[in-house]
Amino acid sequence: MINQMVNRFDKLFTQPLSIVVLICLSIIIVELSGKVYANTPDTHIDKTKMLGQKLMLDLRYFCPDDTPSKQCKQPVTELPSELSRLLSRHAIGGVILFAENLVTTTQIKKLTAQIHATAIDHDLPMFIAVDQEGGRVARLPTDYSPAFSGNMALGATYAKHQTQLASQVAEVIGQDLLAMGINVNFAPTVDVNANPQNPVINVRSFGESVPLVSAFGSAFTQTLQAQGVLAAIKHFPGHGDTHVDSHTGLPQVIHNKATIMAQDVAPFAHIIATAQPSFVMTAHIQFPALDDSTLITTKGEKQIRPATLSRPILTDLLREQLKFDGLIVTDALDMAGIAQYFTPLDAVLETFNAGADIALMPFTIRNHQDIREFARFMSALSTTINLADIEDSFARIKGIKQHLTITGLATNTDKNWPVVRKQQLAANIAKASVTQVFGATKALFSAEELNAGTQMKILLVMPDELRCAGLNHAIKAQQIDINPTQIKLQTDGLQCLSTTTLAPADPRITMQALEQYDVVIAGDISPQVSLIEMGGMDDLSALQALGKRRNSLALQQQLLKDILGNVQPDTHTVFVALRTPYIINEFTELSDAAYAIYDYRVDETNLHSDSFNALALYLFNDLAAPGVLPVTIPFRNGSAAIPAVSPR
Repeated sequence: MINQMVNRFDKLFTQPLSIVVLICLSIIIVELSGKVYANTPDTHIDKTKMLGQKLMLDLRYFCPDDTPSKQCKQPVTELPSELSRLLSRHAIGGVILFAENLVTTTQIKKLTAQIHATAIDHDLPMFIAVDQEGGRVARLPTDYSPAFSGNMALGATYAKHQTQLASQVAEVIGQDLLAMGINVNFAPTVDVNANPQNPVINVRSFGESVPLVSAFGSAFTQTLQAQGVLAAIKHFPGHGDTHVDSHTGLPQVIHNKATIMAQDVAPFAHIIATAQPSFVMTAHIQFPALDDSTLITTKGEKQIRPATLSRPILTDLLREQLKFDGLIVTDALDMAGIAQYFTPLDAVLETFNAGADIALMPFTIRNHQDIREFARFMSALSTTINLADIEDSFARIKGIKQHLTITGLATNTDKNWPVVRKQQLAANIAKASVTQVFGATKALFSAEELNAGTQMKILLVMPDELRCAGLNHAIKAQQIDINPTQIKLQTDGLQCLSTTTLAPADPRITMQALEQYDVVIAGDISPQVSLIEMGGMDDLSALQALGKRRNSLALQQQLLKDILGNVQPDTHTVFVALRTPYIINEFTELSDAAYAIYDYRVDETNLHSDSFNALALYLFNDLAAPGVLPVTIPFRNGSAAIPAVSPR
């Protein structure tokens, strides 16, 4: 340090004496101050670093023109200088990215490199996270990394493949994420879907069996982390038996403690013991049997603490009883289950006091005003929290980060999982998961019937026109020679009706109009799309607007029943559950056969759908669908479809 000071003094000799003296004094003060800071911990600096590391912000949108925060919809595809300075200034420990941020592989690598460059210390690299569960919750471009068919589809493959396909999915996802500079995946979902009315988990769950969910969750977690990407099992202590979406409300689970431990908590306990996940994500759900203490909300009302804000749940149960020594991360704090009851500051303080290590999306930043407000938020947070209260949490964060792999594995990814092989895996999973719940196992038409030139007419009834087009495309890919050869929407020979916009009095669904069809294939998407599938709370207005432009789900299902009830007795009728299979129990007396495919995605550009292709394969070929239900469907006559055999 002395030599450096001498060199600086040499450069000052040409300056006026008074200036030299002032500058020299400044240098001495700065150098001595730096030496003091290096040897004596400074409470303010250490606390600022620790608090910043305990926050994970979302960078979905930012408007430099100061568009109001709620109206800002300009995706962040390159890191703006304003956000770069914010991340560095406040020593932010991580960010979460959404589909809007992830456009092309070149762009994604550049963005994540920019984010990694904001890390304040090489020992504290940035967490960059996404929700890449697979199925309906997937953020990467599908031309780079397939979304696959989702967890419940994987659950349906267990009888034949055990957890092999899930491990392959986790391997692909892990390598694809790391190659893009993303090192945290908020997956897998290990909630046990015990409630058929669950609006937000449903097909995101592997099934209703605790051993089944535990086996898949452990395999997925181990394989994902073997690729260098940290896994976050969610949503602790369990989101599987709720009928309220925590994005839009605050659910409550009323099980007794024994049931909670045996059903909801059991998969988490198993995975923590067998796979050592790096993260556990909390649930914004009340569990009175675990913690019935209350908080006062912003409305002045008493509210039972949700798990995210509960010390008995996060510390006593998760940290001490289950011996979890990784990082506890909250679900997004902008969700209504938290945000409509607590201020951002109160929510962060309460979750930290409960034992959470990282607050996810605690403060929305969309413009310059939000940046200024965030600085005040951080100041208030620093003033309120004691350094001693967060030292252990910071040590856990630092310990996990020191094992992160920052560089991507693009070469290994291309070698092990080229795009063609990934696409084939996605197609194989779709084919392995299709489940015929009831009905004859033979094809709708034999090859002899088709080759004989029989004039067959088929009516498709789908939830919307994209599903119509997707199934049309899939049927044509089977090279079935039906009349007319070219299947088009709303043609005389083959029609596809959309229940989203279909009117109950439409003349095309009268008994007389339906006489012409030899086959009716009807599909349903239940429940309707949730916010997590669209992205998050930023999509609430879009979801509400969508609901105003379409028939209600109840009306769509009634239209399906009317159509299937009006067909001729000799018409082949097939019902397809495109999402959760529970709805099949409403159509057992109206259909000759029923299938579950667990995934309704169709590519808007080329109409490709692995799930629809797999469905068409079994409908129009003499092949038995191999999938086995991972959930129970209680039929109206009292009998029940048998779910997959659980692992022992």
